[in-house]
Amino acid sequence: MIDIHTHILPSIDDGAQDLKESIKLLQTLAKQGVTEVIATPHVIKGTYDNTRTTIDEQLNLLKNAIIDNNIEMKIYPGAELYLDTDTVENVKANNLTLASSRYVLVESSFQKFPNNFEGILFHLQQEGYEPIIAHAERFHDFNTNFNYLVTLLNRGFYVQVNCGSLFGEIGEGVSKFALKLLEQGCIHFLASDLHGLKKRPLVMDKTYNFISENFSEELAELLMVENPSNIINNKPIKSMISDVYWEKEEDASFLSKVKKMFS
Repeated sequence: MIDIHTHILPSIDDGAQDLKESIKLLQTLAKQGVTEVIATPHVIKGTYDNTRTTIDEQLNLLKNAIIDNNIEMKIYPGAELYLDTDTVENVKANNLTLASSRYVLVESSFQKFPNNFEGILFHLQQEGYEPIIAHAERFHDFNTNFNYLVTLLNRGFYVQVNCGSLFGEIGEGVSKFALKLLEQGCIHFLASDLHGLKKRPLVMDKTYNFISENFSEELAELLMVENPSNIINNKPIKSMISDVYWEKEEDASFLSKVKKMFS
């Protein structure tokens, strides 16, 4: 598996606090079957003012530690960008994409999107970038207005969901919405969003097995191996469905459609 959303770099944000914790996190990921990760430290103006330089410094430190500790893991640079008026210029100036591809991982306030939320996403597209909305299941504006998310999907944006959300890590409401997104075909990536040994349980293997048993192994591969690999190789992302997303409430028969498609 490939994990595209990790706060695994030491001492750079609210993720791993030191190199020792970074190594333990990588060892745990490796035991669960993860072979490649993208390091995505927060980039939040005034809180985590990370740049290409600060990210690369910690990334190189961790790469050397991976060799010293004989961990079978590839690691790539990335960032989780908090959307603001400077985001596009910051991405261009600091090359804050995932694994040096055209894909960018973005986030915003969980409670309410800013008025220019869509405008920034569109601006990123206009500059040739492909925005991926991180942990979309946690945003109140999506949870209360599913069709708003559908509209963004139909305009070419991508969705990442945290593995733990499927199992109630953030609460029952978020869990139900994460499952709804999965059943509606509105997810392109499942990732850990790990922040530390005690902050968030790692359930990459549990998630892969859950998808395989309840949908299909092909779908688990798409969301946790194939699409993440397409980021690293700067290739097009594939969707769970072949046509446009439905701007309506969930269709009870959609789960059977997905199973049939991947059978």
